[in-house]
Amino acid sequence: MSDQDREHAAPEYTLLAPLYDTLMHDVDYELWADFIDGIIQDYCPDASDLLELACGTGSVALLLDELECYRILATDQSSEMVSKARAKRTGMEYDITFQQMDATRFDLNKRFDVIYMLFDSINYLKKREDILKLHSEAQKHLNPGGLFIYDFTTPKHSREAATALKFTSGSIPEGASFTRHSTYDAATSIHTNCFEIRFPRKVGQKTPECHVEVHHQKAYTLRQMRTLTEETDFQILEALDGFTTGAAGANSLRITFVLQCPKTQ
Repeated sequence: MSDQDREHAAPEYTLLAPLYDTLMHDVDYELWADFIDGIIQDYCPDASDLLELACGTGSVALLLDELECYRILATDQSSEMVSKARAKRTGMEYDITFQQMDATRFDLNKRFDVIYMLFDSINYLKKREDILKLHSEAQKHLNPGGLFIYDFTTPKHSREAATALKFTSGSIPEGASFTRHSTYDAATSIHTNCFEIRFPRKVGQKTPECHVEVHHQKAYTLRQMRTLTEETDFQILEALDGFTTGAAGANSLRITFVLQCPKTQ
């Protein structure tokens, strides 16, 4: 892929939105939803109002809604992803609202019992000040004692993923196909995924339409995220190994933080 292609790449999760569920086909969303619900029941059993940040195509929110005990506002910065999420809800009864929103800059004039952000979405925040801003926005929108739950991936995960996903490809029913090139720069802790997306050739076209979408994430260690979180008013209740109840450690590929807002604020 040329540097020129990278410079003219589409914004993250625009062209990739139709491919997203295909890319995530092996993810156990029911496990994720049960995991989040279990944490809520352990630490905030009376919770009713949930805010999801970076909801993607809404799979977890839709599963949590099936429990019939939550009101959910599910948000994502990508309007294309939100459109896909809304399409899944069409014709069915759900207590979910899907909305486009920047997780580091929002004012909903409402407080929630729980805010959650899944599948290493926080790794897209590559600057310290952006992560602190995210925590600040979450705190402003949580009820006293509310929970902020998110997971992040580590350098160990990026090293392994860059090898496993160095060059992969796939297709979707609509006829589009993609190739993904994954790399990790240990010096900067930046994990890059480059997607070349090819759409079916239209009448009159000599070649298929091809676009590029580039994703950059920063890998964080447990110590780095602990240090950042300690600069906020949140208390770390749990640092879990992935989506399990085991404690996170040096060998964790993915770590889930369960944070609690001050009980008086």
